[in-house]
Amino acid sequence: MTWRLAVSTVRIRSGDIGRGRADVLDAGLAVISAGLIVGTVAAFVWPALRTSVYAMGLDTLLDTIATLVTIAVAVLMSTRFRERGEPVALVLAGAFVVLAIANAVAVLLVIAHIDDGPVAAGLPSGQGPAYVSAMAQLLAASLVVVGLWAALRGATANYPWIVVVAPAAGLLMVILLIVRFNPELAPLSAPYVPPDLQGSTASQLVPVSTPLGWLLGAACAVLFFLGAVMSRRLYRHTSSISDAYLAVGLVFAGFAQIHLALSPEVYSGLISGGSLLRVGFDIALLLGIQAEVSATISSLRQANQDLARLKDAEADRAALEERARLARELHDGLSQDLWLAKLKVGRLSSLSAPGSEAAELAGEIGGAIDAGLADARQAVIALRWTGDGETSFDQQLASYVDDFADRSGLQAEFVGDQPLRRMNPRAEAELLRIAQEALNNVRRHADATVVRVSTTTGAGSLRLGVVDNGRGFDPASAGDSAFGLLSMRERAGLIGGLLTIESRPHDGTRVWVDVPLACIAAAPSPVPS
Repeated sequence: MTWRLAVSTVRIRSGDIGRGRADVLDAGLAVISAGLIVGTVAAFVWPALRTSVYAMGLDTLLDTIATLVTIAVAVLMSTRFRERGEPVALVLAGAFVVLAIANAVAVLLVIAHIDDGPVAAGLPSGQGPAYVSAMAQLLAASLVVVGLWAALRGATANYPWIVVVAPAAGLLMVILLIVRFNPELAPLSAPYVPPDLQGSTASQLVPVSTPLGWLLGAACAVLFFLGAVMSRRLYRHTSSISDAYLAVGLVFAGFAQIHLALSPEVYSGLISGGSLLRVGFDIALLLGIQAEVSATISSLRQANQDLARLKDAEADRAALEERARLARELHDGLSQDLWLAKLKVGRLSSLSAPGSEAAELAGEIGGAIDAGLADARQAVIALRWTGDGETSFDQQLASYVDDFADRSGLQAEFVGDQPLRRMNPRAEAELLRIAQEALNNVRRHADATVVRVSTTTGAGSLRLGVVDNGRGFDPASAGDSAFGLLSMRERAGLIGGLLTIESRPHDGTRVWVDVPLACIAAAPSPVPS
């Protein structure tokens, strides 16, 4: 029940985070759209705002960047399809391949000196590049809408690579037709000569869109806006960050079509407001690629952390199983043999004459066997401790101290300043063994009457203490020669702790173990997705 409640809580929180991010996207889209609407209305009302600038080098650079960006997005989407099997990614890959081809054609026309700028401004033969761009934008916008619609409907792709290859092949065929019938094509724009500029040169002509140009631009704009709405809806379903940036980019693309209809770019090198909005589209796509890569890296890092926790949990489980096996063998083997030896020694003692050397020897052997049985019992208790959550560590420690008091005849007590938080099984087992070893030393060597075991939680650390009122010793003289002390130090080091021994002759012994809480905290279990 607790596990299910934890999973439900995590899912609820994840849903809250997803809704919060969607609200941020909606707010961002609203702000961007409002700003672009204001700018578009202003450009429509005041023609002076539609000023175009001739800069062949900058225009070619922007087309080159757009080509690289669209190719990168196409690669990203195809990779997303291979990894996740999302049909929308495949269709979007086809759409951006189409845009990449159109941008590459614009760059090649300049490199080949086919479209040399203002000299073709008023010529019907200069409509070819405009047709290529318009057809590519219309085809790409249609693919975006179809892909997003398929994603929202949960459709599958039956012939995946045809979705990418067919649009690209179709655009190449359209380009060939445009080249073949370029002189007969209806113009998408025409030069407009203001009354005060009669007799102007071609570079002074003001291009305006024809009804056909307005129709194509409006159709592309509507499709891009529709794609933005659908991408926003898809983001609410998938929470994929690339869908959010795609929605923003499509808003820029839609307004770019409107501005290009207001100020058509009839030849290469002409930069208008539509060109700048296309830059916004490219920037949004680049940010989407970066965000997608960052999200993928973050997911991989989280997956690696989950795998590491699973590996640790599996190692702990194997260790617990091995400890349980050893406890069974110790109980069923060594303990039973010691009990049998004790019975035999008891029988031998009863057969020996009282006060004889044999009776004294039998008594010594019986005492040694009792000590061995006590050690075996302690080992079984430590090995059987699994830290499964049914009994907390401080409860287990208190139970062991009570058992020690009953067996040893010493006055032993456990004091904890507060209930201990959950620790990992390895830390609990090592701390319990350290306490057992310290209590064994008290029983065997300290000649004490009172021993106190305590746990205190300070600023970021846990302290386990075993204090007795025995005869004490000089820790410097013992060094690391005492196996028990060396064992306790090693166990403390295994869990990132530090063992400190304070003692003087005739002044008792104080054993302290300080462990950072970060080293012994229970690792959270990975939440099922």
